[in-house]
Amino acid sequence: MSVRLLWVAVLVSSLIGTAACNSSPDSHATPTITLATPSSGAPAYVEVAGVPSTRLRALDRTDPTPEQWVSVLRVSVEKNAPAVLGDYAVADGTIRFTPLFPFDEGRQYQVRFDPARLPGAPADAGVVETTVGRPASTAVPSTVVARVYPSGDVVPENLLRMYVEFSAPMGRKSGVEYITLLDHAGKEIPGAVLPLEYEFWSPDHKRFTVFFDPGRVKKGILPNRQMGRPLEVGRSVTFVISHEWPDEHGLPLKEDFRRTLRVGPTDLEPLDTAHWRIQPPQAGGRSGLIVTFPEPLDHGLLMRALGVTRDGQEVDGEIAVDQLETRWTFTPSEPWRAGSYALLALDILEDVAGNQIGRAFEVDNFESVDKGPNPQTITIPFTVK
Repeated sequence: MSVRLLWVAVLVSSLIGTAACNSSPDSHATPTITLATPSSGAPAYVEVAGVPSTRLRALDRTDPTPEQWVSVLRVSVEKNAPAVLGDYAVADGTIRFTPLFPFDEGRQYQVRFDPARLPGAPADAGVVETTVGRPASTAVPSTVVARVYPSGDVVPENLLRMYVEFSAPMGRKSGVEYITLLDHAGKEIPGAVLPLEYEFWSPDHKRFTVFFDPGRVKKGILPNRQMGRPLEVGRSVTFVISHEWPDEHGLPLKEDFRRTLRVGPTDLEPLDTAHWRIQPPQAGGRSGLIVTFPEPLDHGLLMRALGVTRDGQEVDGEIAVDQLETRWTFTPSEPWRAGSYALLALDILEDVAGNQIGRAFEVDNFESVDKGPNPQTITIPFTVK
């Protein structure tokens, strides 16, 4: 073989070897899973690197459904727990998962990446599993229970829900396991609260809704027949929140919360707007429109089921609820003008026992009730002079 041919053979062999070396990471490298924490202060996200670029492009083009994404990359608080909700994306040569709510500090999350679920991947591609988590904060606990609604000391025997408001945002975890209801003798009342999850947090994660099991509250339903109502008229009940409930930084509450309530008679009457008292403001100023009710109404619904209109257009302003949820005040952004207005009430408004406008919660179990997806409105006119 001539020197020239020998040189060409060596060069070709070198190029083939280089190509093989360059292609091996794309084909055989084991993907790595990390928790990325942006320096910009944006939420931390799970990142999978080392995935072949051809498969990343194919995955991106398929526009996977949420279920398909979870089959590829699954993040959960425990191995067999439901997947954490969030957004998936292919970005910067990686697969990213950003949780709907920030990862709790001090909590470990289970991550499972299945490369066999990628387009064009071999069926025997090995699953990669690991745990990731943000370090626990060294700060001193400072979050407390700020308010609990209903705010009165007496509640009806058929109380349907309560609201817990915190002084700072809480973690994404459901708070049911940190809530205990004690009877008059100090014993826990079992099965009083529905085990609902994080979707019953307010958007800012500072308000949690506690639902009493309606199957026990409502007469004639099997749980009610078997166990009775969790509250008993004439007795007291103590609502306890454990300090172990973690806030958004993974820290416990500063202290336990306890509140004792007296249980009054059942409330079986529907709301009647004829019993509401409206105090119109004077024109030219920004004093509040005051509406008072003969009984406490649901605090959460009072904040979004009442409003003010003029000539069919919504009036901008701020809402305040006080007097143990029996008074609603609307302060307009602009001074009142003389003329006709209307108080607009959605029929989803309820009292604390779930009774709505014109419809009691304790309706006949077999009654056909036509409740469409859009709430109906009740208009109550008033005049500003």
